[in-house]
Amino acid sequence: MVKISKKNMAMRVASAAEATPGIEDRLQHARDIAHLHPLDEPVSYRKPDIRSSGEPSFIMASLDLIDPNPYNARKIYRPERIQELAASIGAHGQDVPGIATLRNGRYVLAAGHYRLRALKFLGLKTMDLMVHENLSDKDLFEYSYRENAEREGQTALDNALCWRELLDLKLFASETELAEATRMSLPNINKTLRILKLSPPVLDIVKEDPAVFALTTLYELALFESVSNSNDACDLAKLIKTGDAGRNEVNKARKKIEEPNQRKEKEMSTAYKIKRDSAFIGSLKAWDSGRITLDVMLDDGNEREMILNDLKKRFDIST
Repeated sequence: MVKISKKNMAMRVASAAEATPGIEDRLQHARDIAHLHPLDEPVSYRKPDIRSSGEPSFIMASLDLIDPNPYNARKIYRPERIQELAASIGAHGQDVPGIATLRNGRYVLAAGHYRLRALKFLGLKTMDLMVHENLSDKDLFEYSYRENAEREGQTALDNALCWRELLDLKLFASETELAEATRMSLPNINKTLRILKLSPPVLDIVKEDPAVFALTTLYELALFESVSNSNDACDLAKLIKTGDAGRNEVNKARKKIEEPNQRKEKEMSTAYKIKRDSAFIGSLKAWDSGRITLDVMLDDGNEREMILNDLKKRFDIST
């Protein structure tokens, strides 16, 4: 058995890492061989042969004839993800066709927008599609929502932007109907839409890396900004983005504003016992704040009247 020292093992690992092509090298390789791929062969438009059974038909469609999904669930696309996919497609071809329907002589993409962007990035001319007959507007949304959720989880911000648009367009009559379509609870729908109450500067920070902002954290951030201001919310958003804050920290910051600690520091006092004939008859207390209290029990009415008059005279009390 050959023994390998830790030092030699580390050197081998480092050497292997250096030999592994980075994304730039992979992209260059993809561009170099992309013209050899059948996807680059120009095709003329033809109406797909939709089977009477309603099953989808496969077609290689020109990118010039493909329109994006007007009800796409994803609103934000990561450039690095597009580049990774472009490198893969350039080297191996498009393994998974997009999903589309035919409207007015053009293909409307229901699912596959990352692939479409990767193909355009490579400068290719066609896209493999599975074309379904007569997909409705709701079908277009649901296809894209399901694919995004399964492949690269929908971010809370993606959902918020998409769902607000769908409700404004009346594609879904209510949040309840939207909850049924997405299989999300109504409270989650409400919380997700609340994200859009965040000010534009805060949303701009979230858009830089929406995947790191969980729904519960964004909801808390929206609640925080409603009792604070945009600058403080931006500061918190930056901390969330770097992993230095989360839902609990945002919640505590909000409660600190909503429920400030009202407890005062304990006030110090000096007490003086009042005795007469060795019997305790009361006390005099003086606090650091300047407050003085006198609590004394006197049986002699004349004495009580005399002390009371002295106090009235001292503090200029006329009645």
